[in-house]
Amino acid sequence: MTPLVNGVAYSWSSIQFVLFGVPVVGITNIEYKRKQAKTNNYGVGTKPVSRGYGKEEYEGSIEIYLDEWKKIIAAAPNNDPLNIGWFDIPVLYGNSIADATMDRLQAVEFMEDPFNAKQGDTSLTVKLPLIIGGINR
Repeated sequence: MTPLVNGVAYSWSSIQFVLFGVPVVGITNIEYKRKQAKTNNYGVGTKPVSRGYGKEEYEGSIEIYLDEWKKIIAAAPNNDPLNIGWFDIPVLYGNSIADATMDRLQAVEFMEDPFNAKQGDTSLTVKLPLIIGGINR
């Protein structure tokens, strides 16, 4: 195991987000993953004789403060964020320039324009499902 640089691990405070070329600080959660279909192939007997590999899929979402989302809506074509064409989301994280890392979510589009609020909320956020064309780590 490699020791951590200066004893500091990656944390939420080390993440930076850029949407449409602008740093966004109002994101409260991000999730993304890549998965691939894999199946065992069977022949004679009960044990697999090979493995088949299928398509890769990507999925993700961001949670963002409502006021930030409203800014995106205002800048969208016809004020409709579902009409925004493909864009990339660079996700930067690290504790210094020396160990900074970037994941790039590629060919991203918003899939929904949701709203949810309930009594007692002290801040309003929206969870935005994303369609993702690729993840470059």
